[in-house]
Amino acid sequence: MNAANQSRIGLALAAALWLWAIVAAVPVAAAPLDSVPSMDVVRNRLQLTPEQEAQLTPVIQKRIAEVQEVRARLEQATTRQDKRAVMRDAKQRQKAFNDQVESVLDSSQKQEWREIREETREKLKERYDQKRE
Repeated sequence: MNAANQSRIGLALAAALWLWAIVAAVPVAAAPLDSVPSMDVVRNRLQLTPEQEAQLTPVIQKRIAEVQEVRARLEQATTRQDKRAVMRDAKQRQKAFNDQVESVLDSSQKQEWREIREETREKLKERYDQKRE
């Protein structure tokens, strides 16, 4: 397996873990900003231009609504098969969201965006681990 494939597999596994952590670790009543970085964080950490901010604001708002919808659908899912279908859809939506965000960013901003995502995953994982204790 070449390095590019290993990298893609690693990113796919990280995305799957992130989605699982979002849905499993955060109660439905929690604020959606627990799993989606706030526009303030994105603006400040990525040093967005006004044009970039104008492009990303509706994308982030849409993602927050999608996360809420996924949580609600998971709560309503009665079988493992239903839950897996919700998670597959959520994974696709997460990838589309990330692709949209990255399409607006320059290369240095993309790297910082990936760090923000990793930090978010870690926070969610910690919260999940605490919840399980």
